[in-house]
Amino acid sequence: MTANLLLIGGGHAHVTALRWLQKHPCPDVSITLINPRAYAVYSGMVPGFVAGHFSRSEVEIDLGRLCTDSGADIIHDFIIDLDPIRKRAMGQSGKTYSYDLSSIDVGIVSAPLSMCDSKMDLTVKPMSPFVEAWAQVSENLSGGVAIVGGGLGGVELAFAVRHKMRSSGLPDRVPVSLVDQSTILSASSPSLRRTLRQRLNAASVDILEDTEVRGHHDGQLELASGRSLTAQLILWTVGGRAHDWLAESGLKARNGFPVVTASLQSISHPDIFIAGDAASLPDMRVPKAGVYAVRQGPILMQNMIAKSQGAPLQDFTPQKDYLKLVSLGKRAAIAEKSGLTVQLPGLWGLKTWIDRCFVQD
Repeated sequence: MTANLLLIGGGHAHVTALRWLQKHPCPDVSITLINPRAYAVYSGMVPGFVAGHFSRSEVEIDLGRLCTDSGADIIHDFIIDLDPIRKRAMGQSGKTYSYDLSSIDVGIVSAPLSMCDSKMDLTVKPMSPFVEAWAQVSENLSGGVAIVGGGLGGVELAFAVRHKMRSSGLPDRVPVSLVDQSTILSASSPSLRRTLRQRLNAASVDILEDTEVRGHHDGQLELASGRSLTAQLILWTVGGRAHDWLAESGLKARNGFPVVTASLQSISHPDIFIAGDAASLPDMRVPKAGVYAVRQGPILMQNMIAKSQGAPLQDFTPQKDYLKLVSLGKRAAIAEKSGLTVQLPGLWGLKTWIDRCFVQD
């Protein structure tokens, strides 16, 4: 009997899961991918897109072609409700999708504390809507930009925004601010922190740490201290929360994120798998970084097929460290691994080659 496998979301784990399926066809399963768009944005190229180095088409993965090549169906819809007891998901279209096994890879939602001028407050995740919106708002950045959230993603965006401004002829007196409620790059190695701070200063990016945001009105970012920053546009990368429908699904969760076993199964509903940033792996320290989702994909697909056949499942073992290639706005990058930071002329080319290979695979 053919098992009905439902993939919810076009995240990086589902992309690599379907690519694994291309090379290992399984006639005993019927697979359907549900995603709002016909494409998925590759997160590693978003800073380069913001800086103006890549077009939208260059950072998008064609999910339709991927599904065709892997023997899966694709439906364009946005899931708004999940019933793990009845094994069905409801789409924004009003349609209901039943499944035998399901996998969820929908990423997270950047979680702003306040969004008053919604058109000029962009949550960076999910990235597909952000990429679409950036193409419009980036035409005029003369009112200043603030990035809220000082992790690696926020830092790369700060570099990218400054480069975009300079390329557009805007002077450095137009402010680019990086705001964090604690310390920027707190999860990065000391050598990477030190190097990136120096680069941020050289790029005329204002760093505000231990600073909480209270609101955004009339081109001013209001801080808890009573101070305000000039920023017509706000990019929110801070924190992250689960999609509402996922947090309210009844799956056992921690902070809204479903808790999974090492085999990527929900600990409360083993017929549901969760991968990427949407999952919480309580016994493993796994940062919410795309590299882990990419490597979960093949194991995820193999485990879903094995589950449908009653076969043993395998565990996902995250690597302890990985090579970080950090873009610097202009066509340059630095690399860090195991606490060692390296600056070489060819790193931008290496990063671009790796990113393009992933998108075009």
